[in-house]
Parts: sequence; C-alpha cells; structure tokens
Amino acid sequence: MKRITQRDRALVLAAVAAASAFLLVLFIVIPMRDRAKSLAAQTAALTAKIDQAAQMYRQMPAAEEEVKKLQAKIVEVFRGSSDVTPEVIRDVSQLSNDLGVQLSSIRPSEPEKVGNGLRYPVSLRFETDFPHVVRLLYELEQGPHRLWVEGVEVSPGSRGSNLLGVIVHVATYSLKSAGKGADEKS
Repeated sequence: MKRITQRDRALVLAAVAAASAFLLVLFIVIPMRDRAKSLAAQTAALTAKIDQAAQMYRQMPAAEEEVKKLQAKIVEVFRGSSDVTPEVIRDVSQLSNDLGVQLSSIRPSEPEKVGNGLRYPVSLRFETDFPHVVRLLYELEQGPHRLWVEGVEVSPGSRGSNLLGVIVHVATYSLKSAGKGADEKS
C-alpha cells in the first residue's frame, strides 16, 4: 500500500476545506442572504403598517368626537316629536307660497313604525306648470324641510287650464321618543 505523502495530504485537506467552504456557501450563506432580504422587506412593510396604525390611534379622539357630533345631529334632525304632521304642513304651505304654486290639498296619513323610528307620510295635491313641479320637488328635499319625496303622480289639470294636476307623496321620519313604552301606540 502506498503511503500518502505530505504534499498529497495537504492537497486532500485543501480539497476537503474547499469543498466544505463551497457547501457552506451553497447551502447556508446564499439561502440566509435571500432570507435576510425577504425579512428586511417584511420588516419594512410591518414598520409602515405600525406607523399607519399609530397615526390612526392618534386620530382616534378626533374621529370619536366627529361620531358624537354626527349622532347629535341625527337626533336633532330626527327628533322624537310627538306630532310631526303640523310641522310638515307648515313647511309645505310656506314652500308652496314661496314658489307661487297653488296647493289644493294636504292629506296626512297615519304614522307607520319603521325600525326604531316613525314614518309620517303625507300626500300633497298641486296645480301648477312643469317648471314649478321640478322646482317644488327639488325644494321639498332641501333643508330644513326634512322631507323625502317618495312618489309623484302627474295628470292633466282641470278643463281649459294649462296647469298640471300633481300629487306628490312625501314622508318625514323621526326617532321614537324615549318616553314611549314598547306597548304604547304612537
């Protein structure tokens, strides 16, 4: 058997060291470098999300205050008045006078329960021309009237008249008052 010389032994040790270094770089260093890049990108994304969340937390008191203001405005707009119908009649009468529209009749219907509120439907009969109909429909839904147009019926006016007969179905809504019990009728 042949003895390994010092030179061959050095070459084998160098080859084993080079193979070990190659395998170390191939299986550990390169994957760790790719993983480090991926982790750095994830860290940057998470840092951005944390900054965004911190900004949202700083804005939370202002948002809560805005929600409180909006809730107060909702209660103000849909106040639980015991009888909204006279207010609606006054609004419609005043609006028709302001627009120069001839109001024939106002027919309020019984209030209807809708969720945790009440719906007050009213039918309005007018005799007017088309431009006034359009203006009236627009003005009915503008503040401070709190009316929603739910339907319009247009028919020819009385004989010999150029005016249109218009029936407008509107409604207003209010929250139930806190004093009413569950079994009381509104």
